[in-house]
Amino acid sequence: MKTNRILTLCLAGLLLTGSGISFTSCQGDDVDTNQFTGGISLNVFGPCPVARGGELRFIGSGMNQVTAISIPGCADITDIQVISDREIRVTVPQEAEEGYVILKTPAGDIQTETKITYTEPISLESFSPTNVLPGETITITGDYLNLMQKVIFADEVEVDYTDFIEHTRQRITLTVPEEAQSGLIILSDTAEIPNQIYSEEELTVILPSVNNVSQLDNAKPGNTVEIQGQHLNLVKQVRTSNGSEAEFVVTNDEILRFEIPADATDGEMVMVPASGVEVPVANLTMAVPTDVQAIPATGLRAGSTLTLTGKNMELIANVTFPNVAEPVALASQTEEQATVVMPEMAQSGNLMLNTGSGKQVAVAIETLKPVVSGYTPTTVSAGESVTLSGSNLDLIASITFGDGEAVAVTPSATLDIEVPVTTAEGEVAVTVTMTNGETVACPTLDVTKPQCCYITSWPEEDIKSGALLEVSIENSDKLTSVQLNGNTVQYIVRDGSLLISLPADVSGEATLTLVSSNGEMPYTISIADGAAVVIYAGPAVNAGNWEGYVQLGSELFADAHVGSIITVYISNIGADAQGAFQNSSWSSIDPAYDGFALSGDSFTMTVTENILGQIQSGGLIIKGKNYTIESVTILN
Repeated sequence: MKTNRILTLCLAGLLLTGSGISFTSCQGDDVDTNQFTGGISLNVFGPCPVARGGELRFIGSGMNQVTAISIPGCADITDIQVISDREIRVTVPQEAEEGYVILKTPAGDIQTETKITYTEPISLESFSPTNVLPGETITITGDYLNLMQKVIFADEVEVDYTDFIEHTRQRITLTVPEEAQSGLIILSDTAEIPNQIYSEEELTVILPSVNNVSQLDNAKPGNTVEIQGQHLNLVKQVRTSNGSEAEFVVTNDEILRFEIPADATDGEMVMVPASGVEVPVANLTMAVPTDVQAIPATGLRAGSTLTLTGKNMELIANVTFPNVAEPVALASQTEEQATVVMPEMAQSGNLMLNTGSGKQVAVAIETLKPVVSGYTPTTVSAGESVTLSGSNLDLIASITFGDGEAVAVTPSATLDIEVPVTTAEGEVAVTVTMTNGETVACPTLDVTKPQCCYITSWPEEDIKSGALLEVSIENSDKLTSVQLNGNTVQYIVRDGSLLISLPADVSGEATLTLVSSNGEMPYTISIADGAAVVIYAGPAVNAGNWEGYVQLGSELFADAHVGSIITVYISNIGADAQGAFQNSSWSSIDPAYDGFALSGDSFTMTVTENILGQIQSGGLIIKGKNYTIESVTILN
């Protein structure tokens, strides 16, 4: 082996003495050497001393801008290895001499303040044997090897000098670690930036080997595999492509036996020595169930037991039903047969048989479907009930008429359902949704318009409590009352429109019901809280004994409507306190609001059509006795 190729690393002695390190340029200008200050600056170079033929490092800022490095005794070095903008490296020529090193940059030359010096001519001349088993000894020859404290094998596997068998100037003898891999050998000292000497040739660390990589088709978990090879005692682990470890034994260093793990997958199996190098031993193709049939495969419903027959059925770990996320465990299992119970939400499609190897086998299944054969009556008005006849109707969870929303039903053998009032007239498509989510198209249903009073359109704006709700209706002559959450409310029918006075104290989801002489039409509406407007904010007025009052002009009621609520906030309520609302003629605005007893901190008046005309034409007067008027609001 020739004189070694050397990588040498250590710090210049002066550069390690403290933080007050500086370098000067050839022009004599001071160069800022604060660590990584930016621009182009040199902080440190090393190792020093360094071996000729070794590697010299320069660390600082803007190092990637250095164009050449001048070392005494040799030509400028332009073959610069740029590690980053903070570090560059060069190989020291054999003819290099002691002296100052100069870095050439676009901003000028930088000269080291410390001279470069050189180590003794350490050499790694040869090593033997060049092919070695882990645990065997190897001898390295050269010169000044006594200055080296480590032998480093590939993948940073180190042997410290304290474990050397022999350590002299010309020889190092040591045991090759179990973890050693093939590659270059490195000799190293223990400096902060160490000198490292690389061998020119690679050491070959012998691995376990097999005569042939086996092709294992239709492999099953638990199968025993026997492999012949050499140096099999080096094997520490056998594992599959997904990382599962296999139990194994080695006989006479030449036979490797292992069992295929339960969760083995298709792919390459490897044996692994202490070095971690993977050596292929077999290619697996895992077996799957074949010739599989489901009995029954059709007419299935929740709770049905499926019998699955075929070959290799013992490989099934569990099954996945269509529309069911979680796999279902088998009820029973042999090599030729398995049974499983169908879950509630399973749908038609492919039943997937899952094996421990991650493979799947698909088996088609079909669920039992409800059949609607007819309707009674055959023609029905929207909003009225219809009876569905047929078979398997207990599988139905909801029914959809036309483009409307699904109407939930309670699964049973017979179904009576109310056709939504919003259903369009004509031949309407009917679709039933099963409890498992599947849908089935049914015969069309002849739907006519509702016969009782019903709403044909709603306002676009939000519905608010205390407001007047106006909707368009049909069959207004059938309307007898309007209810909100079961309580009768005031309403007016006018020119095809229905005006409903919504109470101020009702909000959120509510049921509005139009009660007709021939039926009822319920609607679910969302009522937002209304916002009251202050129309009188004081000063406070003492009503006295009917002589004190507050008069409000008609302009304050321009936005009022039937159903608006006027609230008077009061204080200082005395004995026999009474309140009253009067019109601009000082007459009672309505008998219901004339001389009524007071209690609490407010009293209200709901605007009727008669009251609305009076307050919008002449305003409103609030009077009474034995209380104080504080403020007045209106909720439109």
